[in-house]
Amino acid sequence: MSTTQDARKKFTMAKAQENLYALNVANVISEVDTSKMGTVYNPYASTASISNVAHTSNAYTVGTFSIDADSLQINRKAIASEIVGSYDQLSMDLNVIENRGMEFGAGISQTIDGYVLNLPVGTAGVTVLDDASFGGSAGNAITVGSGAADGIDDIINGAVQEIELNNAYDKKFMVVSSYEANDLRGFLQSTGNMVADEIIRNGFQSRVRSIGTTFSGVDVYQSNNLTQRIVLGLATQPTAGDTITFAGQTLTFVATLTGAANEIHIASTVDITRANLAEWFNGAGALSEAEAPDTGYSASSDEGKAVLSRLGIVATNSNAADTLTIVTKGVVKVSEVLTNGTDTWATPSRYLVLGEYGFINLYLPSAGMDYEEKPVSGTDGVEAFMRQFFNATIWSKKKGRGVAIWVN
Repeated sequence: MSTTQDARKKFTMAKAQENLYALNVANVISEVDTSKMGTVYNPYASTASISNVAHTSNAYTVGTFSIDADSLQINRKAIASEIVGSYDQLSMDLNVIENRGMEFGAGISQTIDGYVLNLPVGTAGVTVLDDASFGGSAGNAITVGSGAADGIDDIINGAVQEIELNNAYDKKFMVVSSYEANDLRGFLQSTGNMVADEIIRNGFQSRVRSIGTTFSGVDVYQSNNLTQRIVLGLATQPTAGDTITFAGQTLTFVATLTGAANEIHIASTVDITRANLAEWFNGAGALSEAEAPDTGYSASSDEGKAVLSRLGIVATNSNAADTLTIVTKGVVKVSEVLTNGTDTWATPSRYLVLGEYGFINLYLPSAGMDYEEKPVSGTDGVEAFMRQFFNATIWSKKKGRGVAIWVN
């Protein structure tokens, strides 16, 4: 590598790391270790046994020291890669490499956020609060409002109570989406207290280090990288020209593929059409499949692939329920224009995260980031490539220190 390339690499990585840390909620709420690489073992030991006896007694309890055999290998990596042509580098007003470093860092940051904020949802032993936790029905999401029963204030207070019953008395955080942030603003505005006045004036700031407010002793952060669950009811075969929209990407059902982006061929039955739709989502819009009687779909645009690639989409088709359930590590908007009016997206639901600071452990090795410019055969451009190794866990001794809250 030339001296110029070496200097550009250092500069680009510096710009990427600037966004990686500045935009990363997980970096603020977690116990962060930037030094580890390889395998990490649970550092949290058993609770000490304490004897409470009269001073005349010589009896006491001998406890058993133990550390649960948890381990975590830091073996995940977030990767960003693009081909940048020499013409683009020379003709644009901005410094292309600097710009890509910032973009790569921001994208990697959001991907790591989505992974970390999903952990409380999928980790066995971490409590998930649903409607039953607030006097409603088990198995349903909590309907959030700004003032009625099950308002955002009740949810925060109830979640704090849940973890304080597990002796989690240190400083606490909560991560909400834009929807709950709006509910919280409405609640604070209606109460008219000094904290509300500050939020009314300044709002929720856009960068993590200055985001949010304190409510009931809880620092509130806003992120759209929370886990979202959306169900599309599709019991009737779509009509050619029907559409569904997901994260800004409009998918069109067609009788014959035309070569346009985001097309789904209408198969012989609605169950097969829905299964093909699930395949498209699980490929994050990056795959195409040639048309046949019971298959066929086209990839998304380059911009669409970039949007979908960050969401960690898992789509599950159910022929029994006539539904497609999509879980994402990111909050997105959806809509549909379907001929049968009973086929529709259900109200999306989200999993908020509340816990004690350090409830989640994030391993983000500073030596785990690298940037390369690789020659691309047959072109006069370069491949700009960046990666960041990471992983995160909720150690067994910390599972009672936080909760996931299922809301819609």
